[in-house]
Amino acid sequence: MMHLLDLGVYKIAGERVLDGTSIYDTPLLGHTRGVWEFVYTPFAALLFVPLAKLDGDVFKYVGGVGDFVILVAGVWAALALLNFRRDVKLVIFSLPVAALLLWCEPVRETMAFGQVNILLMTIVLIDMTLPDSFRGKGVLTGIAAGIKLTPALFLVYFLVTRRYRAAAVSAGSLAGTVALGFLIMPHDSKTFWSGAFADPTRVGVPENPSNESLRGMFARSVGLDSGWTLVWFAAAALLALACLYLARRLSSGRQELLAVTLCGLATTLVSPYSWVHHWVWWGALLIWLLDAARRRWAVGTWFALALTFFVTSGGVLTLLGSTESTVLTFPSWGHLGVVYHNAYIWLTVAVFAVVALRLKKLTESRSHEPSPPADSPLA
Repeated sequence: MMHLLDLGVYKIAGERVLDGTSIYDTPLLGHTRGVWEFVYTPFAALLFVPLAKLDGDVFKYVGGVGDFVILVAGVWAALALLNFRRDVKLVIFSLPVAALLLWCEPVRETMAFGQVNILLMTIVLIDMTLPDSFRGKGVLTGIAAGIKLTPALFLVYFLVTRRYRAAAVSAGSLAGTVALGFLIMPHDSKTFWSGAFADPTRVGVPENPSNESLRGMFARSVGLDSGWTLVWFAAAALLALACLYLARRLSSGRQELLAVTLCGLATTLVSPYSWVHHWVWWGALLIWLLDAARRRWAVGTWFALALTFFVTSGGVLTLLGSTESTVLTFPSWGHLGVVYHNAYIWLTVAVFAVVALRLKKLTESRSHEPSPPADSPLA
């Protein structure tokens, strides 16, 4: 159901910009702090201004059709990173693949809410398709980080993969979005960058069952008192560093899509607050797994594809007769609830572990070969 609730809130933010009303001093809807507060950057609010002029069916079509078109562009970019020929046929092929990804719950939920997550993923993927020699590579990643801060991890990804010019361009692009915000919205920019951006309570309480982040799991399982906040922060930092290490190894082995996808999953994992629809990078992983399964008929690859599709797809669960749309909302069964109520988190950690083990195995096998191929497939 395309209720477009969040897109409607973005519309209100755009209206406030036009009216000169603060987007941070009060919630955009209602009067309850932590509910419907604007959590994006002032630059993002500027991008939402055109929505203020849309109403009725036009608003719905822009939200629904527009998001799907952006998803198709993201699928095209993902396939391009898999070295598919970049022609009209690839655009046409991207249409059914994008339709298939609607079974992926985060993708489907993003479209239903009219969220920005597909847009952010797409512009990062498109940026990654650009050749490293292109001077403008990094601009789109910087803009993505200028809309929502979590894509800033991709700036670090540029650094660890030694694409220093792209990292500098990304940083400059991000700085430009900040400067534009201060130029047009000085009060709100001061409010956001002086502390509002680091206040996760603007989104809601961390123990919210819908907070599918590492911090949310800690809050629900052991709480965040008595030093547990430090434990969560250390765990998040270690996972982010592990992801960057794996991504660097994958990128050097010409596995760019998987490297970027791991970073995308990491941004959602370590973020203080992540709704289910923030996990759209599962869609990119499904594309990689489909391609890996197509190229190599290994039982392990097909099992990984089936497991990922099952966990992230409420549609499959519904076909199996489940009254729940996702494993995240299954009733608690003993102590196993901590596993399937945080399924995206554990699945992400499992992906990191499998990639690490596979890379280790490839390294050991290559040590016995005189001239190993530079682009050996991971799966």
